[in-house]
Amino acid sequence: MSFIRHKVDGTMNVYSIAVRCVVVSLVGAVILEGTPVGQSLKRRLLEQDSRNELLYNERSPLRSSAVLGLDTNAASKDVVPVEQTHEEFKHTVKRGDTLSSLWRELKGAPSAVQSFVSAFAAKHKLRAGEVFSVKRKGDEVVEVRRDLGAGATLVISGASDSGYVPRIEQAALRKSERQVSGTIYSSLVDAAKGVDLPYSVIDDFVDLFGSRVEFRKDLQSGDSFTVLYEQTTTEDGRLLDTGAIKAASLFLQGEMYAVVRDVAADGTVRYFDEKGRMPTSSFLRYPVQFTRISSVFSTARFHPILHVSRPHNGVDFAAPIGTPVRTIGDGVVVFSGYTKSTGYMVKIAHDSRYTTEYMHLNSISSSAKKGARVTRGSVIGALGNTGLSSGPHLHFGLFDRGVYVDPMKAKIIQSAPPVKAPKAVFAMIADMRKAHRKITVAAASQGSAKKKA
Repeated sequence: MSFIRHKVDGTMNVYSIAVRCVVVSLVGAVILEGTPVGQSLKRRLLEQDSRNELLYNERSPLRSSAVLGLDTNAASKDVVPVEQTHEEFKHTVKRGDTLSSLWRELKGAPSAVQSFVSAFAAKHKLRAGEVFSVKRKGDEVVEVRRDLGAGATLVISGASDSGYVPRIEQAALRKSERQVSGTIYSSLVDAAKGVDLPYSVIDDFVDLFGSRVEFRKDLQSGDSFTVLYEQTTTEDGRLLDTGAIKAASLFLQGEMYAVVRDVAADGTVRYFDEKGRMPTSSFLRYPVQFTRISSVFSTARFHPILHVSRPHNGVDFAAPIGTPVRTIGDGVVVFSGYTKSTGYMVKIAHDSRYTTEYMHLNSISSSAKKGARVTRGSVIGALGNTGLSSGPHLHFGLFDRGVYVDPMKAKIIQSAPPVKAPKAVFAMIADMRKAHRKITVAAASQGSAKKKA
């Protein structure tokens, strides 16, 4: 009979099949297909088929062994593999870390530690505080990136079964010049930071004017500055390094101080002032860059360790242990060693008139042994806390004809041969004067607008 001929597969409703078997067994020989009762039963079975088709077809969300109550063959199921995604994170190297401990912290496979160490060890040692970029895929470290500076990146990639291989990626570099101007309200550092001037440029700026300007006292609110310097960036604009200052100026209480860099035909670098003259002093003002003065020159200072009042024949610069200490001028080392009170110390004779001393060093550079010649700005040691010292600092002393003088107030005079400045120097000075006039006008306009508001 046509009304009992139905296709049966693994997804058909079991209850529907059972009902049909019972019905067939009861009425198979009695009810004929053409009778009213047979027609009614046929319609009911067709309706059941339609519902089954909707609920249990291949696209139906109910088509599963859990819903149907069937133990289907696992091989017939559609298995969708889970794709492993990359996990990226940053890791900061801690003091005392080794390549092996770094690998464990990155949760690298123990079997691959030697491969990683071998790939990394040939490309520099670890430094506390540096940050690595790490990429993992599942349980596997697949890439470690380390910034080497100057646009270079060390990339170590691979897997635990195949090993790790190092390579260097070098970004395309672009050299350019950047000119910025600013108005000083609280300090030069704050004003410079406001125009994104790097600390390295601030240090060089202070060195250029240090012999003529006392930055702790001479600057007043409303003074301005300009600076033109070289820089190296990546093609996307990321700053990698700063170069020499080509021109700089300070406008203090209506008077402009300027410095312009010029390279002679023989390659000699010279600096000229706002009047086209070479500055008479070649000494740096500060032996430590970008720090703070913790104790000034005094004829009677209470000593923090000896607990007595005694002269403080110098200036103390507070900074972290290890901070580079540099000589303020060319000279010859006349003492390099250790004493109970000064700790590690270097003393330099610059000429027949001036001598400087650098005390409480943590270490002395090999280039600053007794009798060695040193040049302006060269590193002679590292700041420390040796001798009679109550904390990390550099004691800097200056002698003028054998007598202690205040390094922050002394006007160091040195003779320099007269040199005629090129025309380009005067053109640069004229441009800086115009820039300061614009800054002054803009500041006055802002002040008037604030008063009206």
